[in-house]
Amino acid sequence: MVYRFTLILSCIALLFSCKHDTQPQNEGISSSIDTTEVTSNVPKITLDSIFKKVDDYYILPWSHMVSVQFEKSFHEKMGMEMSMPIFSDTIQALQGKNVEIEGFYIPVDETGDSDIVIVSAYPYSQCFFCGKAGIESIIDVMVLEKLPTIKTDRKVKFRGKLKLNRDDFDYLIYILENAELVR
Repeated sequence: MVYRFTLILSCIALLFSCKHDTQPQNEGISSSIDTTEVTSNVPKITLDSIFKKVDDYYILPWSHMVSVQFEKSFHEKMGMEMSMPIFSDTIQALQGKNVEIEGFYIPVDETGDSDIVIVSAYPYSQCFFCGKAGIESIIDVMVLEKLPTIKTDRKVKFRGKLKLNRDDFDYLIYILENAELVR
């Protein structure tokens, strides 16, 4: 038990010691080089240069979502080791932004919650629930209003605000909040 506790503390210390320092390394050092001219020639990478945009919504391609990495980590609340998502910087940049996602409709009416549906990158026969794809290939869609009847596997588009979920196991790792059906 002591060995495990020491190992966990060592891993945490290693994790925090590897963080990048966000403070400039040359604080207090004067420089005669004017960096404003040098940095102004560097192309600025923005969300608009990575993602297409329709109206005020970034089109969220599944290729960015399914490329998430996972790390094994002991989760206190669950009392066991869990696979925790490590979201790419690109996906993290969309946290809280308006996005549009297109995929296959998967109803979850049997849960009794008609405010949540799931959209999948793959049809039902290949999706996460059949064991052929990962959790990163589906998204919880929290709808604002009651949806019309939609058949399973129909291609749909939803718009809403993207939320990345790392540790609330009542929801998937991707959540589309305040979502509305586009088609």
